Amino acid sequence: MFNDLIERCIRHEEKAWGEFIERFSGLLYYSARERLKRSSFPFRYQDIEDIVQVVFMEIWEKSLLEKVREREKIGTWLSIMAQTRALNYIRKKRERLLSYEESYKSDNIKVDRGAQLNEDMIERIESIVEDFDVRDKIVLKLSIIYGKTHREIAGFMNIPINTVSTIIARKKRIIREELKDF
Repeated sequence: MFNDLIERCIRHEEKAWGEFIERFSGLLYYSARERLKRSSFPFRYQDIEDIVQVVFMEIWEKSLLEKVREREKIGTWLSIMAQTRALNYIRKKRERLLSYEESYKSDNIKVDRGAQLNEDMIERIESIVEDFDVRDKIVLKLSIIYGKTHREIAGFMNIPINTVSTIIARKKRIIREELKDF
């Protein structure tokens, strides 16, 4: 059914490649979107577009169509590829969020109206948070810096929403207690 189209794509015929993209971009988009949804990972339309583009670029640059054995199952193969790339995308995005480098710096901290952050307070917040375990740091970072809801954090971290609420409440109480002199 798609044998001729695939053969033409393997020979790098631009017109065939355009047909291939037109024919399968919807499937890739749907597969990536559904994988992201099942992971409870917050995403934007642009994220899905990026994943689809990565799949097509990888197929073209690495001549992956040559390796497809059962060409009548090309749709299944493409769907699995899109889902795998979506999982890779989630993993990379999580790694970026988990990196602690920029987390509690003054530019990233949102404060109430009228509140002032000074260098001493920032340093104190950083030292308080430094003592928290990694999971709690991540939950706080997602809540305070990225403005994620408790539900989004629970989905992202794969923990109960009540646990997220408890972590945030307890850690904020600790931070407030430690900062009462400011």
